[in-house]
Amino acid sequence: MARIETQRIDIRIPVTLLEEIEKYQEEQSIPNRTTALLELVRAGLMASKKRDKE
Repeated sequence: MARIETQRIDIRIPVTLLEEIEKYQEEQSIPNRTTALLELVRAGLMASKKRDKE
């Protein structure tokens, strides 16, 4: 399997948003916060592209 190039970034987010992300992570049985964030970002980007096509 080919490795995907990644880059480390540091972000600050409101505690309330982090709590929502962690709740999503737990509900979806996602092993770590990074994976949960990536899933949520991808879903948001897909939804945005879908809206743009309409």
